[in-house]
Formats: sequence, C-alpha cells, structure tokens
Amino acid sequence: MKMNNQRYWTAVMALLILVVAVLACSSGDETEKANKLVDEGNSAVKEAKKHVADAEEKKQKMLKTPVAELADARATAKEAIAAYDKAKEQCKEASKKYEEASKLKVKDKFKEYLTLKMKEWDKRAEWVETAKGTPQALIDSQSRESFISMANANTDRVDRLSKEADDLAEQADKLQKDNPDIFKS
Repeated sequence: MKMNNQRYWTAVMALLILVVAVLACSSGDETEKANKLVDEGNSAVKEAKKHVADAEEKKQKMLKTPVAELADARATAKEAIAAYDKAKEQCKEASKKYEEASKLKVKDKFKEYLTLKMKEWDKRAEWVETAKGTPQALIDSQSRESFISMANANTDRVDRLSKEADDLAEQADKLQKDNPDIFKS
C-alpha cells in the first residue's frame, strides 16, 4: 500500500512539474515571434515605398504632359492611381503586422514602439489614399482651373498627413534610440 501511494504522489508531482513547465513556457516573452512579424511588416513597407515612388513618378509625368495631350495625361493618371492603390494595400499590411506584434507578450516599450509604427502606417495609408486625389482630379476635372483648384486643395491635405506620419515615425525612432537593449540589431 505504501509503495502504491508513493508512486501515486510521484506521478502527481511529475504531472504538476510538467504543467508548471508548460505554463512557464507559454506565458513567457514572445519577442522572437514579434520580431518575425516586424520583419514581415518591414517587407511590406519596402513594397509600399516602391509603389509610392512609381505612383509619384507617374503623377509627375502626368503633370508635365502638355494640355493638348489630355487623353495621355488621363491614362497616366489612371496608372498612378493603380500604383497608389498597391501602395495603400502594402501600408495596411505593414500596419496589420505591427498591430499583431503589439498584441503579443513583449516589453512595454517595444509594445509602445509597435503601436506607434502601426499608427504611422495607418496614417501613411491615409496619405496614399489622399495623394491619389491629384491624378483623380485630372480625370474628373472639366477645365484646367478646376483641376488646379482641386489639386492645390489636395496637396495641402497630403502635406498635413505626411507631417503627421513623419511625426509618428520620429516618435518611434526616438523610442528605439532611447531603448536600444529592447530592439534586435
């Protein structure tokens, strides 16, 4: 009877140790997983930047097209809008990855950084959506004056959104610089 009782308690203790070990592992820091999500977000950022550069190049081409070639300018405007749409998708993807990472069990400063990056790329998606308003204005306008008026108003909104996104990026960079031990190299 004594031997069975000892085996029982040994088995119970082994089970408790196993449960404690599993809980300890599962409740631990998820920084490695967060870093993988950040890498995916950074990859989306690179793609977004490529599409923005392409869209901006097409927008400049559109703006330099002679008025006599309005049909060509409008075709280029459509290409710019398509590139902006692709950039917006990538901005949203980056934001989503940073948000996923921020929900993991990571240090508070890292979580704060990830939240700032998420907000930055949400703002950049809004910037991209607004930026495509200039080529859209060319497509929609009935006269040169109406295009100029719409484009100028749009440029003001684009500039404001760009500044807001840049401010968020600066806050995230400062947080990263002030806490180098939290971030991977």
